[in-house]
Amino acid sequence: MRISFFHHIRWTTFIVLIGMVFGCASVPPKPLETVTPPAPEIGKAFTSQLLETNRRKALEYEQQGEFIKAFHRWRIVASLASDDGEVVKKVADLKSQIQRSADEHYNKGVSYYQKNLIRKARKEFLLTLYYHPDHKEALDYVKNKLNGEEFLSYEVKEGDTLKDIAQKNYNDPQKDFLIAYFNDLGKDRQLVPKMILRIPILEFSRPRSPMDQKELPMDEKGEIVDTRETLNRAKVAYRARDYPQAASLSQKILEYVPEDKEARELLNESCYQLGKSLGLKKKYEEALTLLNQVELGYKDVRKIIITMKKQLAEVHYVDGVKYFTEEELEKAIQEWDKTLLLDPNHPKARGDIENARNLLKKLKDFK
Repeated sequence: MRISFFHHIRWTTFIVLIGMVFGCASVPPKPLETVTPPAPEIGKAFTSQLLETNRRKALEYEQQGEFIKAFHRWRIVASLASDDGEVVKKVADLKSQIQRSADEHYNKGVSYYQKNLIRKARKEFLLTLYYHPDHKEALDYVKNKLNGEEFLSYEVKEGDTLKDIAQKNYNDPQKDFLIAYFNDLGKDRQLVPKMILRIPILEFSRPRSPMDQKELPMDEKGEIVDTRETLNRAKVAYRARDYPQAASLSQKILEYVPEDKEARELLNESCYQLGKSLGLKKKYEEALTLLNQVELGYKDVRKIIITMKKQLAEVHYVDGVKYFTEEELEKAIQEWDKTLLLDPNHPKARGDIENARNLLKKLKDFK
């Protein structure tokens, strides 16, 4: 143990120093007795604590269905307690279980591929890679045999690593191997700024454990709503720039789990992008409907809403002028009322409404 080693060094040094001090004195020192350091209890306590922490985490991951994480924790426990036959057996059992899961998903993927069910095949091959990242056959299917535009483009920035990019796109730095494989980066994995990488869109999540199922919300029909799977679909839609779909799925999640931060972020960003796009097309009403679903503190949405309201107010004002020139005074007033609702400080609408109402009154009096 490292602690016992340093403990031994400290005591040895102490003995040497005593010898040096007494060696310099005029009176010869008495012979030194052998000093025996106390037992290194600190080292034992540290090992015991590390052992129990990893054992507890391994059991938690097993209960959650996170078998790969559980496997890595049990391996740590086994390295600290190599004489514990039960732990060694646990590691071997989990390793076999993970391999079986990878094989099952791979065989399903091949079956779906042979039936030309490409989307289902892709999901199974990606699940294979979740359990066995180096599965060459599954990687070959995903990279070379499956059709469809299932990639995003990513421009490498200064200081980027593959783990950074995997974290940004998958929220999991351990999926860096996928990016390396799909871009033929090889073992050195050298990245150059402004390099364009193909980022495969992943449409899978790990299988749920029975404990997870109990915590899922239900809809009005009593059917389970898998909010995590819905969130994954929303992320895929957002990465594909399908903002309407991403917004719709995020909204569905928030109906059942209002505190879901990821769903709220996706809804904010999807509605923000959609609103700005519609605003550029001068579809201000639809744009404002979407932007009003975005939290007011999000980016510059407050400023965009104010600007867009003024632009829509001007549209209604111009329409009012058109109706006025066509002598449709009531319609003109309605348009100018809408102008003032959107922009109370409009420089002309209020005065024009007053003039139009006076004209209407005179027309009625004339009749």
